[in-house]
Amino acid sequence: MLATSSVITPICLPEISRTFSTSHAEGGGLETARTFFLLIVFIIAGAFAQRWGKKRFITMGHYFLAAGLLLISFSQSYSMLVFSLMVTGIGGGFIEALINPMIVDINSKKSGKYLNITNAFFSIGVLLSAFIFGELLTSGYSWRIIFRFASAGAFLMGNIFNILHFPIEEKNNTAAWQLYKRILVNSGFSIFAVAIFIAGGIESAFTFWSRSYVETYLTNSPRASAIAVVIFAATMAAGRLMAGKLSTKLNLKKIMIGSSLLGVIVSAILPFANDLIWFYFFLALAGIAAACLWPTILTEATSYLKVDSTLLIILLGFSGIVGYGITPWIMGRIGDSAGLKIGFYIIPCLFIGLIIVLLIESRMSHNKSK
Repeated sequence: MLATSSVITPICLPEISRTFSTSHAEGGGLETARTFFLLIVFIIAGAFAQRWGKKRFITMGHYFLAAGLLLISFSQSYSMLVFSLMVTGIGGGFIEALINPMIVDINSKKSGKYLNITNAFFSIGVLLSAFIFGELLTSGYSWRIIFRFASAGAFLMGNIFNILHFPIEEKNNTAAWQLYKRILVNSGFSIFAVAIFIAGGIESAFTFWSRSYVETYLTNSPRASAIAVVIFAATMAAGRLMAGKLSTKLNLKKIMIGSSLLGVIVSAILPFANDLIWFYFFLALAGIAAACLWPTILTEATSYLKVDSTLLIILLGFSGIVGYGITPWIMGRIGDSAGLKIGFYIIPCLFIGLIIVLLIESRMSHNKSK
């Protein structure tokens, strides 16, 4: 459901843009609006979960998600649309902040494996949502109906979480602000924060703009353009499942650097693909390249930094979501002034930046071990 709330706007963006007569920048700004409240909730969620546990806030997040998606479907103006997306940001913030820490609580010894597997289901959610919503749009259903359909799914998941039993959590009596401060002043935190900022930007660049790119340059078919998002999500899911399996056999840093090198090559070639099939092919490779980055960075950070893992993951997630929210807006601004194809050239620059950051982190880890 978190994936659905994240991908539903870009999937329906061409139809929403026609309804409200929005530009590329305003379209990218929708993701920024959702992200703004999501980030605020990220920090609050850590303090609340530390005191009252994760279950009630993950449950509450689904209900906020359902309310926001329903409000979007009734929006009659761009400002109402932005407000409704902020409500979904509140819900998404609680879920996004607390799901990964809960996985680490359950499987702390093999967090690299299980974080990749869990995050693969985010990509599977993107895949299924893009496919189903693309088919509904192709069949002539209104984008408003699609948001109501997603709202019902979020409400159902909130009820399911209400009856689930969660593991007993260890309580930490230290004030949350002191734990946050301890993490923020740690010399290694900033390097992981920059890495996941870039990883979030890479993921959102493809997820948010792939459908609009296909409709702008290759075909105006809703089905064909939605398939682009499906392909990216499918290879992301496969890549994360593969990374989860390889994490017990190969060095995680080598996996990330190898993936980033593939990403540089593929994303640099992608804008030259003038045929839909070739675009799909390079997008599939891009999904594999981007797959392991977010969950594996979290795994490396929890292993390297000996601090409270829940709040560490929340702070890193905060940084990643900033990258996830800002990148579509920047690409939209470039798209308005120079064309969306030029905006896609940000992506290889992000991959190159990530390689540099990973090499710096590798040197830091080597020095620490010595």
